[in-house]
Amino acid sequence: MLTFIALIITFILHFVAAFAALRLIKKTKYSISWIFISIGLLIMAIQRAFEIIPHIFRNWEKDVSTINTWLGIASSLLLTVGIFLIRKIFNYLKKIEQNRIESEKHILHAVVRAEERERKRFAKDLHDGLGPLLSTVKMSISALSKLEKEQRKTEIIENTDLVINEAIRSLKEISNNLSPHILDNFGLSSAINSFVSKINTTGAVNIIFKSDIYDQRFDYHTEIVLYRVLCELINNTLKHANAQTIDIELSLHDHIISLNYADNGIGFNVNQIMTKQNSGMGYTNIINRIRSIKGMINIESDENKGTKAIIIVNI
Repeated sequence: MLTFIALIITFILHFVAAFAALRLIKKTKYSISWIFISIGLLIMAIQRAFEIIPHIFRNWEKDVSTINTWLGIASSLLLTVGIFLIRKIFNYLKKIEQNRIESEKHILHAVVRAEERERKRFAKDLHDGLGPLLSTVKMSISALSKLEKEQRKTEIIENTDLVINEAIRSLKEISNNLSPHILDNFGLSSAINSFVSKINTTGAVNIIFKSDIYDQRFDYHTEIVLYRVLCELINNTLKHANAQTIDIELSLHDHIISLNYADNGIGFNVNQIMTKQNSGMGYTNIINRIRSIKGMINIESDENKGTKAIIIVNI
């Protein structure tokens, strides 16, 4: 009796599996491999049904045995061929995934390029538009200060001259931050060294920068992404980490650029920051930028243990 019940349960399970497989044929775009597998499962379900018959009609046992043998051969053949051909489905899925990844990379690349174009345009507008105007005002004020005037007017003119000098200096800094001319002209290592030197003069933090790349040049998109990412990492440290020192090492070995970054700040919970929908520390943007140049980044941090970031880019 238990055998009979087990056969019924087995038949039901096989039938449900075969029915589910048949319903998936359309989703596999009528793949011949999946059709074979589905029919094979259906035949196996029919086999289970024939195995039940001898328990009801004893005199049919011999005939059912012969039928089951042939059904077994047919199901085995269909399943074997189907599984052998199913590689096409996996190859198709793999191709779709590769296309998706490539599309994401192209989108990220396009976004970064568009961003850089806007930065350059804005920097040029600032430099070419406001720069000459402020310089003209400066020259006018300087000319006025040479004339004989009351002491009070001279003080006002001198003060205005100082303000305009500061405005021109600020304008140059903004323009350079938007589109650093050192990066365009001298490359990644020089641009980073210049940026680090400016930070060090403020005394906010001590940055130690080492590089064996010197004046070697790479694809501009790679250079600008690595430069922006490093600036963002330093900015995060200055804003959130309360660190005293930052160590940066830029190196090239066997067509691999590695950028190692470490600070001795208060650190943070990496998982918590990464799972935030809008991370205030910009790590999502950093990761997306690195992905756009087919690079890898690993960020390690813990409370009171500082932050480390390792970036690898194959050029």
